[in-house]
Amino acid sequence: MKLALLLLALLPPQKQGLKDVAELARAGKKDEALALCDRLKGEGSARQRAAVEYARGVVHASAGERPPAAESFQHARAEGSGELRLASMYNLGSLALEQGEEWFKKLQAPAPAPPSPQGQPPGPDPLVQARQSYLAARQSFLERLKAQWDDADTRADVELVQRRLKRLDEIEKQRKEEQQKKDQEKKDQQKQQDPKDPKSQQEKSDSKDKPDPDKQDPQQPDPQDKDKDKQDPQKPEPPKPEDPTQPGEQQQPQPQEAQPQLSKEELTRLLDKLQQLEDQAAKLRAQIHKARRVAVKKDW
Repeated sequence: MKLALLLLALLPPQKQGLKDVAELARAGKKDEALALCDRLKGEGSARQRAAVEYARGVVHASAGERPPAAESFQHARAEGSGELRLASMYNLGSLALEQGEEWFKKLQAPAPAPPSPQGQPPGPDPLVQARQSYLAARQSFLERLKAQWDDADTRADVELVQRRLKRLDEIEKQRKEEQQKKDQEKKDQQKQQDPKDPKSQQEKSDSKDKPDPDKQDPQQPDPQDKDKDKQDPQKPEPPKPEDPTQPGEQQQPQPQEAQPQLSKEELTRLLDKLQQLEDQAAKLRAQIHKARRVAVKKDW
């Protein structure tokens, strides 16, 4: 990648002024060289004017001024012929390739960009700028190869441009994958923090209703213990309370008031009957008392 400095070989022999332009460009005297080009441009034929434009392009390129240099080489390419036209094509590609390499370096090792003032758009993307420059360089180099396919410098530069464009495609693909990953992580984070998300609400409700075994009230019975009590056949059942209305038990009869119209014999029989009932009731109470003692007896 280099500029084709063909000033001396392309200059008409009768134009010593263009040789002076070349000398001034090599010495770094840009303003003097450009002033001389302006004086020489109005003289001579179209071929001579194309040579002056080519010389002007070399002066600007030597000073690092790519846009005016490219404009001058475009005029020389359009108006010139032969070796002058081929050299102008190559120089146009070289300028674009140099610009692409500068953007590519920024893309490979990007420096931390200073914060832009509010309301101003961010700076240009090095990837986009580098691709534009490489495509422009490839177009000029391919035009040069169509005119002379076996030029070694031009073919080497085309191969370099192709490698750079392939690398830019890889970087762009990696960018998209990383951006998709960040977007997905952001969506997942918003779902977790969004109180209106029904899925998030359901998860919070389930976790809230689920009892914590470490925080369980020790006074409340464990439902598993209840199931164990039901399944344990060896555990004795607690005694049931006595029901005074069970069969076999009789309530103590209430003595009837003696009626004055009863005879002595009837009264005697009634008292005997009451005595019998009283004896039976006493035996029944003794049996009930004994049965209670047996029922409540515990094995300590």
